[in-house]
Amino acid sequence: MSELDGKVALITGGTRGIGLACASRLAAAGAKVVITGRSEEAGATAAETLGSNGLFLKQDVGSETDWVAVTAKVQEAFGRLDIVVANAGISNASPMVDMSLEQFRTMHDIHLKGAFLAVKYGAIEMRKHGDGGSIILMSSIMGKISAAGYVHYSSAKTGVRLLAKSAALELGPEGIRVNSVLPGFIRTDMTVAFPEEQIAPIAVPVKRFGNAEEIGDAVLFAATDRSKFMTGADLVLDGGMIAR
Repeated sequence: MSELDGKVALITGGTRGIGLACASRLAAAGAKVVITGRSEEAGATAAETLGSNGLFLKQDVGSETDWVAVTAKVQEAFGRLDIVVANAGISNASPMVDMSLEQFRTMHDIHLKGAFLAVKYGAIEMRKHGDGGSIILMSSIMGKISAAGYVHYSSAKTGVRLLAKSAALELGPEGIRVNSVLPGFIRTDMTVAFPEEQIAPIAVPVKRFGNAEEIGDAVLFAATDRSKFMTGADLVLDGGMIAR
C-alpha cells in the first residue's frame, strides 16, 4: 500500500515546474491528483504525465467563483479532498516608484488572495469527511528577506507565510494542518533570467540552485502522516541562503 492511497490532492499552478513536480510526487505516492492552471493545452499535457491518477481543471486562483467550481468538480470526481497545495504564482521585478497599483494588486491576487481561497475552500472540503487534511502554501525565501524591485512579490509571500501560521492555529483542533514552503533559487522557467553559474557560488552556500523535484519531496513530506505533528511551520529549502 502506498503512502497516499485513498487520498485526493489539489495543486494549483500544477501544469509545470514546481507544481508539476509536486503533483508527480503525490501521484507516485498513490494520491489522486487534480492540477489546475490557466492553459487547457498545458494542463492536458501535464495531466497525461500523471497517468490515471491525474486530472486537469482550468482555474484562476484569484477567482472565488473558480474555487467554488473546482472544489465541486473534485467532490464530483473523487468524493473528498485531503491535500491542497497552493502553488500558482508569477514573478517579475519593478522599481516601486514605477510600479502601478494594478501590478501590485495582480501579484497579491495570485499569491496572497489565491492562498487565502485555497485555505478557505480546502478547509470547507476537508470538514466534509471529518478526518483532517494538509494544506501547503508555497511562499518563498522572499517572504523572509527581500530585494530591490520585489516589493509586490516579497510582501505577498510574507503574507502567505503568516497566513499559513494563522490558519494553522485556527484549523489545528480539527486535524487540518497548514504549513508553508519557502524555496530559494530553484531552476525553473521562472528563474531562467538568473545565471546559476554566477549567482550560486556567491549567494548559495551549497553552490547550486535547487530543482523542482526537491521542492516536491518537501511537499510530499508535508502532505503525509510523516509530518502529522507539524503545522504552522516554514519549510525553508534555499541551499543555506537565509543562514548567511
